[in-house]
Amino acid sequence: MQTPTENAANQQSNKPLRLTKRIGSTTYKVSVHFSKTSKETMGDKILRLIEKDKIKQ
Repeated sequence: MQTPTENAANQQSNKPLRLTKRIGSTTYKVSVHFSKTSKETMGDKILRLIEKDKIKQ
């Protein structure tokens, strides 16, 4: 897991945020990138994805 200082440095350099999480014997490595031109907030996106999932069920 990155420290807040490392996260801030990544945001300033436009590099994707990279997270590593170990669950059991599996290690997950995730890179996160946000569009600077997006009109949707992260909260809006999460709510949209939840609503979309409800429709599928």
